[in-house]
Amino acid sequence: MLQMNFKKGRSGREILHITPHLGGGVGNIISKITTVGDSGFSHSVILLEEPVDTHFVNILYESGIKVSIRPDSAETEEMIAGSDILILHWWHHPKTSAFLYDFPRIPVRFVIWSHISNLTVPSMHPDFISRASRVLFTTEASYEAYGTLDKELLSAKTSVVPGCGGINPDTIPEHREHDGFNIGYLGFVDFSKLHSDFINFCKAVNIPEARFIMAGNSPAREVLEKQAEDAGLDNPLIFLGYITDINSMLAELDVFGYPLMPMHTCTTENAILEAMAAEVPPVLMNQLTERYIVSDGITGLLVSNADEYGRAVRYLYENPLQRKRIGKNAREYVLNRYSFTRVRDAFYENMELVISEPKQYACFSDIIGQTPAEWFMSCLGTQKDLFYRSYLSFSAGKPEGSDTEILRCSPLLKMKKKSSVLHYADEFRNDPVLKKWADVIRKEGIRAEN
Repeated sequence: MLQMNFKKGRSGREILHITPHLGGGVGNIISKITTVGDSGFSHSVILLEEPVDTHFVNILYESGIKVSIRPDSAETEEMIAGSDILILHWWHHPKTSAFLYDFPRIPVRFVIWSHISNLTVPSMHPDFISRASRVLFTTEASYEAYGTLDKELLSAKTSVVPGCGGINPDTIPEHREHDGFNIGYLGFVDFSKLHSDFINFCKAVNIPEARFIMAGNSPAREVLEKQAEDAGLDNPLIFLGYITDINSMLAELDVFGYPLMPMHTCTTENAILEAMAAEVPPVLMNQLTERYIVSDGITGLLVSNADEYGRAVRYLYENPLQRKRIGKNAREYVLNRYSFTRVRDAFYENMELVISEPKQYACFSDIIGQTPAEWFMSCLGTQKDLFYRSYLSFSAGKPEGSDTEILRCSPLLKMKKKSSVLHYADEFRNDPVLKKWADVIRKEGIRAEN
């Protein structure tokens, strides 16, 4: 491993970040929080798995931040003991569950920074809030998930720090004149994120010169093209694939059409913020975290179904002055609310609160359970019962019980990764319950393909 002279903060102000990886949004925010400006804190990072993409790892190395990749238990305990604040970046990754179960008996100031909304599934176990020194949410929407908890506890133990690296006003593109009316989507083009009725949303727009421009890796492209053909969609679907020059696309968009599936876990969602900063008015579903990003009619439009989506986009098409007004409002709001300075200040204000508290012993094994299957179930929120009944049947010697209930779970839990059944089963291959659940999910997939 590359040896470097690592940055040190003032004595007693060392923050250890523990995260499964440094991909995407979490890599962006950790790399900026730890390297930009002089906070008086020093940082180090433990990665629980080998990085697939080393972009943010290299940024940390070059800035003198220590990054330890898959350290053994002795090194992990040494780094934990030497830290003044430990931050666990959480989204129910299986390696995070294993880390929590085996957490050593070392006093710490334990902060959990949740990078998902917790409104759907996965959903952080509510007991994490009382057990941790502090919990950081990345969206105000997360408070909806814990409305039954004591308000004084929530006020004392939690805060919101958006999980985004901020919008740089110097890099925002200027709008360019172009042919047609461009409705854009930026992000993963797959039904694990995109609304399953997306093509009907497009058809409801009913603007002859509209074009739907999709940027991002597109595993659902063939399905979408077939659905568009079957639905008689006359407007073109243009798939750009993964692009690095996002600004060139944003500069020629008229509307940001972003109807997401109703079980998504997104929080601040950088694609929406980037479009808003470029004065492209977003049309979003009136659900989950979208309602906390956009003020309907002021910084964007919120809709409940395909027909409303079509009417909203036509309104923006037929009223260019209103489109411009909403776009300018959106830009002003994003540059204020999601500036990196504001995000960074919120983060370190919370660190100052935590550093003033004494270290305590932290134990989570009694919350998440004793086996990987129990770890998985512990953070499923309202969907835990679908799996728990099957778990009880398996434990009682009836391995085929409640299979059909499992198949009613969120589509996110049927993916290959993203803290799904298959992700946990692949990580913990010796757990018979996870294996059974994975077999049920895979068989359903095979039937769907036939």
